[in-house]
Amino acid sequence: MSQINIPDKLRILNSNQEVSEELISFITEKGFLKIALITTKTPNHLIANDLEVALFDKVKKLKTFQVIDSSIAYANQLPLTDFDLVIGIGGGKIIDTAKYASHINKIPCISIPTAISNDGICSPVAVLKEKQNKYKSLGTSIPVALFVPLHLIKRSDEESIVSGIGDLLSNLSAIEDCKLANKEKREYTDDYAVMVSKQAALSVYLELENYILQGKTKTQFLDENLNLVIEALALSGIAMEIAGTTRPASGAEHLISHSIDELFGGLKPHGVQVAFGMYITTFLRAELGYIPKKCFEELETIFRFVGLPITISSVGITKEQLIEIIIHAPQTRPERYTILNRVKLDKKFVNEFLEKLFESEITVPL
Repeated sequence: MSQINIPDKLRILNSNQEVSEELISFITEKGFLKIALITTKTPNHLIANDLEVALFDKVKKLKTFQVIDSSIAYANQLPLTDFDLVIGIGGGKIIDTAKYASHINKIPCISIPTAISNDGICSPVAVLKEKQNKYKSLGTSIPVALFVPLHLIKRSDEESIVSGIGDLLSNLSAIEDCKLANKEKREYTDDYAVMVSKQAALSVYLELENYILQGKTKTQFLDENLNLVIEALALSGIAMEIAGTTRPASGAEHLISHSIDELFGGLKPHGVQVAFGMYITTFLRAELGYIPKKCFEELETIFRFVGLPITISSVGITKEQLIEIIIHAPQTRPERYTILNRVKLDKKFVNEFLEKLFESEITVPL
């Protein structure tokens, strides 16, 4: 049985000082003495300055690296051999750089995310740029601790938070593909990982439903539920660690997002793109009879409420481009069996089901 690593700490904090105090307590307890901070120059990440001051006389060695290129090549050349801890401070690309750099240097990593745009804040996966500006998913070690500056998350742009919600909700789509692969291909499914992933997504999904039923607003939801979203994103990352694969949080909806990235360079934040992929694949599952059509209708209501895409134009593509994206999607991870493998992905079929899904939008003749 493979070893499962779970973060020792998850703290949601309300000031730079609180983050500094928790961080110092943790590194003192664990005996870390040579620390590399990985961050950016972006003003929203000025918490790094306070952490530098707080750590200065508490450790033997402290150095800050400002990421200029969130790529595999950049992470590979970071001189980290003489450090015993890496701390990533910033958005998703910074956290992924820190996780991957720490992993290849075989030293632990702490995650201090200043945005919650995806479940990478606490996962054993990093998505970094390789050659030709394409992005690659890389296995990493899960962070040993997660210190979340809630006051900075609240100041981040709304699209970033909505993206995190989108990435989280997409677990429900990925789980359907887990079931399908298990049934059709006898692919092993880690039931516990699936359960954790499902409950993480459902905790937010059901709360969104409650707000809709109570006639509350999106603003109210975002103001009152950031802790819930953060904890659920952490659980999503832990589900992948338990499974030893991204399967519990990545299915056909992620393949569609990967396809957008490969063909058009990424048009929206990752969580927004996978949510759009979920919207498409949930409709397809309902059409094929794998789930009740009511499930798709409920999802559409939630997407409208939170502001996730339910039109082609909102993603910045044409229908013809979307046809190309969907047909190409399975090629992004040929080994991953999903609902897209259950249909004939030719131009005629995809055009017909997209016309039905997006009937209010202008169709593009083939």
